[in-house]
Amino acid sequence: MGVEELMQEVVEQLEKLVTTKTIIGEPITVAGKTVIPISKVSFGFGSAGGEGKRGEEGGFGGGGGGGAKIEPIAFLVVSEDEVKLFPATGKGIDIGKIIESVPEVVDKLKALRGKKGKGTEKTTEKEPEKSADED
Repeated sequence: MGVEELMQEVVEQLEKLVTTKTIIGEPITVAGKTVIPISKVSFGFGSAGGEGKRGEEGGFGGGGGGGAKIEPIAFLVVSEDEVKLFPATGKGIDIGKIIESVPEVVDKLKALRGKKGKGTEKTTEKEPEKSADED
């Protein structure tokens, strides 16, 4: 395998990792709201090779590598009447606002994890409480 083929293989493998589903994550719907994670993907790669001749023998040596970094940057929260974007990084982030906009997420996820292998059970959803500024 020559240097060009080696680089091509590395690029092809990295392309398999980075898809639109990696950047715009799978939506999660809870209590009438849908949360869509948005991520930033960075990747890099490098390869090198060399050919040498030792007597009548020829030879080739090469190597390549790559890496990717996936970092959540925001969460898109979609409800029946509004869409909000909450940054995941930076100054002034109020995690409480994210949690308030998706009521009962933690409880629902715990309930779903607890139900694995227990068959089907009905769950009841209560309406989220309105804050004083929503009236």
